Amino acid sequence: MPAFTTRLADGWQRALDALPLALVPLVLGLADVEKIRSVVAFDGFHVGFRLGLPVSVVTLWQFVSVPQSGVNVDAGVPLDALPVAVATVPLFLVVQAGLAAGYFGAVADHLQSGEYRFVDSVREHFVPFLVLTVLPVLVLLPVALGVFGLGAAGGRSMALLPVVVLGVPAFVLVSYLFYATPYLVVLRETGVLDAARGSYALAVAGGPYLAYAAGVALFVLVVSPLMTVLVVGVPFLGLPVGLLGGSVLGLALNVATMRFVADIDEDSPALGAWDDAPTPDADRDP
Repeated sequence: MPAFTTRLADGWQRALDALPLALVPLVLGLADVEKIRSVVAFDGFHVGFRLGLPVSVVTLWQFVSVPQSGVNVDAGVPLDALPVAVATVPLFLVVQAGLAAGYFGAVADHLQSGEYRFVDSVREHFVPFLVLTVLPVLVLLPVALGVFGLGAAGGRSMALLPVVVLGVPAFVLVSYLFYATPYLVVLRETGVLDAARGSYALAVAGGPYLAYAAGVALFVLVVSPLMTVLVVGVPFLGLPVGLLGGSVLGLALNVATMRFVADIDEDSPALGAWDDAPTPDADRDP
């Protein structure tokens, strides 16, 4: 198996060959308005570290530690904001699912044939990606709505501490077990359940799957303080540069992961050998 750095360099080169696809992580990065507001409103020096896996479209925010103003956590949603949220959130989720479906399908097509049809990929993979997009929101919705009484009331915000302490390890574990799921959806041309089972099987087997996850996490950890200082320290210059550069880097990481998953999954098509120029008909390495 190639080293992680070899895979990342290959992903970067292939991302440059399919540069229009970087518009998807760029659009999704711009859509995260709250993070942009936090960066622009912050006044001071901030450096932070991130860990993460390419479980979905990788945007700038995978690599940037966004500054927080204060230590209180507000998990409640004001009642007067609910009508707007009810109207806009479902629409945004549908758009996000469509973009992710076209993006991942196009990445897989580009690796197999050198060409891609974004709209066709949206039509083919929209339903499974809608499930993958909506499911995390439904899981977190009770906390977001303050169902457990964890709303914004001053001292009560500390009640969120057990949720955070238990939730972070659970999030890391779930991310590890299922980070291959969106890639398997398009590689196997299958549904969410089959792809999730395939990701879980690869995860519990460990080996290359675990090693690649560790490589990605370490890469994000190393890059994140540099990206954070650039974007947060000089936002009016660093934010646009970070959005553009982070979108290409995100595409490279998604491309590298797509090829990695195809390499280790027996039910996925071969995406080229590593000892010569990539071709659609190349045999998988032993």
